[in-house]
Amino acid sequence: MRTLISYEMKKILMKKSTIVTFLLLLMVQILLAISGRLGATYVEDTFYETHVERNRIERENGVALSGRPMDDMLFAEMQAAYAKVDWESGDYKWTEAYRNEARKYEDVERRLKLWGLAKGHSVEHITEEVISRFRLESQEKQWAYYELSDREIAYWEDKDGQVALPFIYEYSGAYDSIVSMNGCYMTCMLVTFFIAISMVSVFADEHIRKTDQLILCTRNGRTQVYGAKLLAGSGVVFGVNLIFTGIELLGKFFSYGTEGFDATIQSVIAPWYSYPLSMGQALMLLVGLLLLSSLMVAIFAMLLAEILRNSLGAMAVIVGLLFAARLIPISPALGGLSRAWNYLPINLLKMDQGFLDVRLVNLFGLRLTSWQFAPVLYLLIILLLVLVGSKIYQKFQVSGR
Repeated sequence: MRTLISYEMKKILMKKSTIVTFLLLLMVQILLAISGRLGATYVEDTFYETHVERNRIERENGVALSGRPMDDMLFAEMQAAYAKVDWESGDYKWTEAYRNEARKYEDVERRLKLWGLAKGHSVEHITEEVISRFRLESQEKQWAYYELSDREIAYWEDKDGQVALPFIYEYSGAYDSIVSMNGCYMTCMLVTFFIAISMVSVFADEHIRKTDQLILCTRNGRTQVYGAKLLAGSGVVFGVNLIFTGIELLGKFFSYGTEGFDATIQSVIAPWYSYPLSMGQALMLLVGLLLLSSLMVAIFAMLLAEILRNSLGAMAVIVGLLFAARLIPISPALGGLSRAWNYLPINLLKMDQGFLDVRLVNLFGLRLTSWQFAPVLYLLIILLLVLVGSKIYQKFQVSGR
């Protein structure tokens, strides 16, 4: 079995299409990981600072504020500093008032904009009461949008009692970037492209090259070969995923620093979310889901090509599903279809879509969030795919072409 797995891995890794695809996607992943360090800022066509320098200043300012409550005292300081800057002036970035005072609070302003509480540089209206009222209104909108039951609402109200208020500000530049669209989400997309191009030939090539009759007539051609192909393909995808994820993490931590593991997800990207979760915990969940979902997609791609006896057809289905999930929203009014759509890996790894979907799953009396239920679902799908694929592979007859 060890020999078979090694041979199947060699077949995958030595293909020119696999090598070219891996190298191209690796270059894209490296560029995405270090994109925050590339380029520079210009003010009215005059060089202002490099993005490396910008990141350093933002990190220093953020670390200086870390640990402070996002309360009226902090907002009053921010509003006083912002009042000294003439934001209408095109060269305000050159002023001492901006560089030495207002800029200290830019990350707080960025979060307020992300939440939808601020536009431009207008922060005069921000208070603890405004944020508290905004949270409640946002929660009610989310619960109504997803048509939650009374039991689901009671669950979230109970969890909300565990969220510390007022929020504590913590600088978390690297974690913000990793959980965003340019982080684990893009890594998932790149790994899916790799799977679509490189994994669909694991089974299909034997049929295309008509070597299947030689393999299937051997003593272990319908049992050990099937297992060896699945393990080899899964091993390659897992390794590629680890490489891409490692590059993503190293690039972002190098660019923005490692601070922010304990920053609450509410204080950074989702103030309305009621589950007490830190950015570091969210990152670990995303990485785990990314690795597990890539194995599921790889096995699906390999077995789909076996069913179709065609690698191009399987590739088209994988890429088509990827873009459909990326571009087509499904309304919660469609119930089960909307839920299933959000459990597609590319949607689940999107923080404001599948990952923070507030609909719960009742599993043997336990109420699970989307990120709690997804590993169970993916493992069950993997098991089902392996069992069904085994039956299909073992019953295939070469004469039935």
